[in-house]
Amino acid sequence: MRAVTRQLAEAVDLESFAGADGYLFVRDGVGFAARGVAAEVAADDAVATLAAIPHDGQSTLGASGPIAIGCVPFLPGAPARLVIPRVLVGRDGAGQVWETRVVDDESSNTEDWSDPVSTETIWTSTTPIPSTSSFTVHPITPEPTYLAAVRSARAAVRSGSLVKAVIARAIGVESSEPIDVHAVLNRLRASFGTSYRYSFDGFVGASPELLVAVDGDTIRSHPLAGTTSRTGDPDTDEALAQRLTASMKNQIEHRVVIDSIHETLLPYCSYLDWEPEPSVVKVANVQHLGTRMEGMLS
Repeated sequence: MRAVTRQLAEAVDLESFAGADGYLFVRDGVGFAARGVAAEVAADDAVATLAAIPHDGQSTLGASGPIAIGCVPFLPGAPARLVIPRVLVGRDGAGQVWETRVVDDESSNTEDWSDPVSTETIWTSTTPIPSTSSFTVHPITPEPTYLAAVRSARAAVRSGSLVKAVIARAIGVESSEPIDVHAVLNRLRASFGTSYRYSFDGFVGASPELLVAVDGDTIRSHPLAGTTSRTGDPDTDEALAQRLTASMKNQIEHRVVIDSIHETLLPYCSYLDWEPEPSVVKVANVQHLGTRMEGMLS
């Protein structure tokens, strides 16, 4: 395999490039969209595999080159596979757009890529057609199981054996018509444009929280913990935000997360700094306490 990167002269709609069956990671129009599979690798082997791919960087962009994209389980040690896409389109914060293709052998002719061409030639995704459907919602986690987990977690926190627990329950949604992933991504962009939106093999969503990002020697994190609702009324939402900030329960919950991330990152950093007080991060339906952290990798 080898990779070839060229800069594109036209803007690319990343959601449209990913479509229903591609891959996406984007926030505020900045990120990556990809299609096709050049290789699949274990998550632990991704860095070495990418480094071994010869790269012809027909671009002055520092962020260009092949990447691996995928999902990593929360369970430590659980297996995870990542995909090295066949065609990747990226967009940075300055609005520059590039394309990276991974080709199979040294003989592939890519000389004609040196001149920017219309982005219409690099994907075939179609615009979703609006349709009507009905859906039903049902619990997957039985309610008694969920309530028992809440009681157990509360008791563990009170006894000191746990500091914090997040109890979730699964629900099932059944639609009368197939769910169009591309249409879901467009709806998420309309409602959660400032969140990180992702799509990978049917795993689709949006999250305002950044666990970790590395840019050169700079490492950043923006953890969120402590939540209240939004009503759509600015005055009510502001009152809820003030109540969230003043809540000892939510402040303690937030501090637990900040301390955990600080303790995890600090051994790898020459310095690590964070905001002295959390700020309120608003998304479409809720608002969270968030603290930005930044450090220099040693």
